[in-house]
Parts: sequence; C-alpha cells; structure tokens
Amino acid sequence: MKQSELQQHYKRIFETESGQVVLADLERITNTTRVTSDSPNPYAAIHIVAQQQLIRRIKNMCMLKTAVPFTED
Repeated sequence: MKQSELQQHYKRIFETESGQVVLADLERITNTTRVTSDSPNPYAAIHIVAQQQLIRRIKNMCMLKTAVPFTED
C-alpha cells in the first residue's frame, strides 16, 4: 500500500467526529504529557513512551501534506 493511500485511511478514520473522540480518549489514557519513574516496573517508562509514539503516529499521518482530504461521495 502506498503511503498516500495509508494516510487517506488514517484521515478517513480520525478526522471524523467519532475519530476525534476516540483520539482524545487515547490521549487521555496514554499519559501523553510526561514519563514517570515512580513505577517499580523498569519497563513502565518504555511502555508509556511507546503509547506516546502511537498517538504521535496517528496525528502525523492525519497532518501530512501528501494526504488527500477525505470527502464522501
């Protein structure tokens, strides 16, 4: 699949009202503003960073200029 096609899929999902609600909820539960070392689990910070990267990936794929705007026919 071409990058532009993949971007269209991201935009089709996450630029809808429902997609925005889901993305906001994902941001809320993934603790996107900080990484904490309070957890006794040494892998907790890695897990949080991975979650943050996933949110960034979704946002970046929706904002890239090569993506064609979604329109329903």
